[in-house]
Amino acid sequence: MKNIFHYLFLIIALASCSPGIISVSEKQFPPVSLINHYEYFNGEHEFNQLGTAFLLKYKNDTFAITAKHILAVLKPDSLKNLTLDNFIKNWTMSALNKQNEIVTTDKLLNEDKNESLKSKTIYQKDWLVFSIKENNAKVIPLEFREKPLVKGEKLYAIGWTRHMKEGNQRVYEFEYYKTKGTHHLMKKLIIPEKMGGLSGAPVVDNDGKLVGIVSNGEFNLFTMEKMLAPVGTIELKAFLDNYLNNKTE
Repeated sequence: MKNIFHYLFLIIALASCSPGIISVSEKQFPPVSLINHYEYFNGEHEFNQLGTAFLLKYKNDTFAITAKHILAVLKPDSLKNLTLDNFIKNWTMSALNKQNEIVTTDKLLNEDKNESLKSKTIYQKDWLVFSIKENNAKVIPLEFREKPLVKGEKLYAIGWTRHMKEGNQRVYEFEYYKTKGTHHLMKKLIIPEKMGGLSGAPVVDNDGKLVGIVSNGEFNLFTMEKMLAPVGTIELKAFLDNYLNNKTE
């Protein structure tokens, strides 16, 4: 019995520690990240800004991208479906350090009024895709990486946490471990003290190519550590291919 309690204590101790260094990576990228801002139709709401976003260039079009589960946080239980109707009047984005340079979104392209935001399946395709009405932000749209990831290569999440009030985008460093389902598992190397607010941030490779979107985390029993689990881009790319094909017909 004593050995069992010792083993359980060891698991709890290991699970509670983070192997990543709390800091900012020395790796630099051009400005790419944005913060989400919301104007509601009615009433007072807890969040006027929440989560990170970015622009994505694909083929001959540019889209605004963020995490789907952010909308689940914003909407009350009575309105937990994948639509902005009668809830958010305007969804805009800007860099934290340049809030006068704004991206104004147009339509939520993956709107699905039959999809419940209460379901855990929202993390399987944890992205919102917007067309753009107006773009006055001086950020560089990202592009998809085409080649597969290699175990051990460094990847980077770019953005701000919700506790940050000013300053340039931050870069955090990870190591690719493996892909599990629709998500990549990444070991934490250089991370913020608190990850909240990075949801929707782009995850890029060393060349700045998009490989994922910050989504959630997962505790890995084999390595005994909490890993970042950004959603990959395969399903997002397939969605955009379908959208663009239908658009040209």
